[in-house]
Amino acid sequence: MELKCKNCGTRVFMGNAWELIHELVPGREAIIITDINIVDLYGDHFPDYPVITIGTGEAVKELETVQTIIKHLLAIGADRSSFLLGIGGGIVCDITGFVASIYMRGVNFGFVSSSLLSQVDASIGGKNGVNIHGIKNIIGCFNHPSFVICDTNMLRTLPDEEFISGLGELVKHALILDGNLFESIEYNIKPILARDYDLLGELISKSIALKASVVEKDEKEDGERRLLNFGHTLGHAIEAATGSRHGLSVAAGMMVAVEISYDEGLISKEEKERISNTLKVLGLLPGIQINWQNIGDKILADKKKQGNMINFILLNGIGRAIQKEYQLPDIMDKLKDKTG
Repeated sequence: MELKCKNCGTRVFMGNAWELIHELVPGREAIIITDINIVDLYGDHFPDYPVITIGTGEAVKELETVQTIIKHLLAIGADRSSFLLGIGGGIVCDITGFVASIYMRGVNFGFVSSSLLSQVDASIGGKNGVNIHGIKNIIGCFNHPSFVICDTNMLRTLPDEEFISGLGELVKHALILDGNLFESIEYNIKPILARDYDLLGELISKSIALKASVVEKDEKEDGERRLLNFGHTLGHAIEAATGSRHGLSVAAGMMVAVEISYDEGLISKEEKERISNTLKVLGLLPGIQINWQNIGDKILADKKKQGNMINFILLNGIGRAIQKEYQLPDIMDKLKDKTG
């Protein structure tokens, strides 16, 4: 599979990561960026490249980590011909892509995506960034990796809570882009939760293809790509305020957007209940305690805000999404009403 934009091309591979790395990075001056958990699990499989190891969790996704990595790159002697290989989940991919974009004004990079979240979403599409003061990805850029390797065997070591979190973005792509994919998820919940890796490989491939089809038409998020933000305006605020995992926060944000879509006559009661039931059975709606006082200010700092207006994504049926522009006070009132 290949994602082709005006100024980029990313090849996406499903298969054995360690075999593919040797094919894709032969004889290059590569440097691995990864986290401590991945080193513990897979370090013995790493090719013989220098390794820069970071911590885990959103707390490391800060400029301080970027600075530390760059100091290591300088000590190693990395130059503009070097290749950065991020091996890990969404945080490793985000940081590796950002560092590669700014180090010596840009070096080539690729990803081995180890989590469900990064395989279906974070490693695809060219968004790289870090947080400041709990505001997600407020510093970032668009820059695409040369390749992404998605090895479903790596999902075997993924903790249950991270696996469930990754399902949030998979469901999101289905809800906004493909009703048939949503039905596949809806009718295969047991094998999904049992981690049927053949089925997961099919679902991941479909999800990647859906996202790629949008990104190819709108790389810089000027139009249709905004649909991919479904659930994220509120979701990012919940994640920052509560520390809840990304997929669970986005699922909570999606469910509120579903409620608003229903209130505005865009979806039926049956569709709303199908979505709610699927999210609940997958474990994506555990009942996060949301305090509006803690998330209101985070929403006001959302990157999608333009002056006093914000684009909010609603469903116009399962598998179809629309953008609706709201005055900030209006959408804030709606969100406050739904979250309490």
